[in-house]
Amino acid sequence: MELNWSDMDVDSLRKVYETEAAKLKASLLNGASWDDMKDQRKKVTELAIALHKKINSSGNPAESADRSEKRVSR
Repeated sequence: MELNWSDMDVDSLRKVYETEAAKLKASLLNGASWDDMKDQRKKVTELAIALHKKINSSGNPAESADRSEKRVSR
């Protein structure tokens, strides 16, 4: 089942990301193999990408990749 992370707001997405990343970390620290955690790693990666995209689409020039082009000349 694939969820559409883009429908979530930034705060909710960040909370889910932090929860899922913590689960992954705990599992790995408790001895789970890297290969066994493939689905969880994919989920955390998808969440990180969705969060990055959501933050960069917020309209904040400081978070924009092309922010140097938006400077006003004096």
